[in-house]
Amino acid sequence: MKTFQKIALVSAIAAAPFAAQADLTPMDDSLMGNTTGQAGVTIEIDMGNAGVTIGEVEYVDGDLETANTYGSVLLQQINISEADITQTIDVDADGSLVLGISEINNMTISLGNIAGANSDKSALALKSAAGEITEVVNDISLTMNMGATTTTLVNLQEAGNAAKYGITQSFDNGVDPVSNAANGSLAIKADLAFEITDLDVGAFGYTQEQADARGDAAGNGDGVVDAGLEQITADSLVDGSAVKLNDIRFYGTGGRGTNATVSQTIWAQGGTVAQGGGVYISMGAIAGTLEVGGIELGGASIGAVKVSDINLAGMTQRIYGH
Repeated sequence: MKTFQKIALVSAIAAAPFAAQADLTPMDDSLMGNTTGQAGVTIEIDMGNAGVTIGEVEYVDGDLETANTYGSVLLQQINISEADITQTIDVDADGSLVLGISEINNMTISLGNIAGANSDKSALALKSAAGEITEVVNDISLTMNMGATTTTLVNLQEAGNAAKYGITQSFDNGVDPVSNAANGSLAIKADLAFEITDLDVGAFGYTQEQADARGDAAGNGDGVVDAGLEQITADSLVDGSAVKLNDIRFYGTGGRGTNATVSQTIWAQGGTVAQGGGVYISMGAIAGTLEVGGIELGGASIGAVKVSDINLAGMTQRIYGH
């Protein structure tokens, strides 16, 4: 599920510019009258076939101004499309901010080298300080449905809000520190419902440059394939991956066509690492069935996998710098 969480984070970042680019229209008395007294704001987003594309996201383990002295992680050629989203924003009387997102069907998310396009890109790659890149994940293609979801930024300064929203999670890895969300000033409570209808992942592939070099006998760029690779062209290398997971599905306990549900609470605590400083993510519950329709190693299928009655609850992660 870590992969899903990262993809969800990228989706949120990509959607943000739509709100910022909304046309500004002068409001006359009539419009002001219609606006005054409404309980919140509704934002509608229509994302077509072209969708939103991000060329590259680079995480640098250091300072951006001196990025060439650090290694980095690359997410490349991100595309999000086919999503009609209605978002509502309301402030509750208890001082909490409530964000609602409508049901979304057949949203597609892709990263890296999809169907031979963008062959010089990787879904996930590692780059050294010297600029050398190696590929970890060649491509990711995801289609999913999301049920109506609610995210609440809970004002914990209001007496009773922790109990009202059921925020009682704590972190205890057997040693100090022990942190409790109710001791903070803010917690984010998210209730999600989703179904992954198709997820394909290709790992341990090649970038175009690596494929060209591997298929070249002398490494001189003349296009001559060496004896051990006479059946392999540079194009087939870059389009392929050593490990492929095909037709992955994740759905609810009601079977295919039903949503799995996820509840999680996120909070932050200040102070040093020894004092418990960091961001905490607590999984309330997740239940569903995971299917992997096909597993390929070296281009040959080794079968399929189905994991039923998954029930994950009570796990808390603490994230901090080092």
